Amino acid sequence: MNYSGMLVTFEGGEGAGKSTHAELLKNYLAQKGLSFFATREPGGTDFSEAVRALTKDIRFADKSKISELFLFEAARADIVEKRVIPALKEGKIVIMDRFYDSTTVYQSFGRGVNRADVERFNMVAAQGLVPDLTIYLRVQPKEAFERKGGVDANDAIEQSGMDFHERVRKGFDTLAKENPDRFLVVDASQPIAKVFEQVIGAFESKYNAKQSSLQKE
Repeated sequence: MNYSGMLVTFEGGEGAGKSTHAELLKNYLAQKGLSFFATREPGGTDFSEAVRALTKDIRFADKSKISELFLFEAARADIVEKRVIPALKEGKIVIMDRFYDSTTVYQSFGRGVNRADVERFNMVAAQGLVPDLTIYLRVQPKEAFERKGGVDANDAIEQSGMDFHERVRKGFDTLAKENPDRFLVVDASQPIAKVFEQVIGAFESKYNAKQSSLQKE
């Protein structure tokens, strides 16, 4: 699908700085006077926020791998249909704190669900959307958890173990290598200002190319 808007996603493991840099990008766009819509996954609608709570609830940490996958896809389907696609149709820049690359990595590389199945459900829930730019904030899990003050005892996903989070990191590395035109890989252990400088450079390049392409149509 080809919309006049632009989809920018932030990806990475726990504590990588996704929310921080999504917020910084929002502020940057506001200063530039550009129209945008920002959200997170899972979340962004009442239904999706309720699903988010379920995915993290430690009481349900023993849910099946497929159940967890379907929860993420259900939340995604709701936010994409109700918020993301309408914003893209309006020509807005959509900023997402996680999208389906996280599901591929966490559910397939992390949990061991068949990757082809995960990616098929991702596309159904996302209605075929592909991000214009994916910013992968890369950091070692041990460093990330130290930075955020440790593992959250009430978060089922954070409680999955360091081996799981290491598989997640390797999964993101794999996706970045497979999609070099879409992914910007940034060393998230650098100072925030230096990381954001790279984020803005990549955004400006993609945004200018998108505008040029639209003007030619």
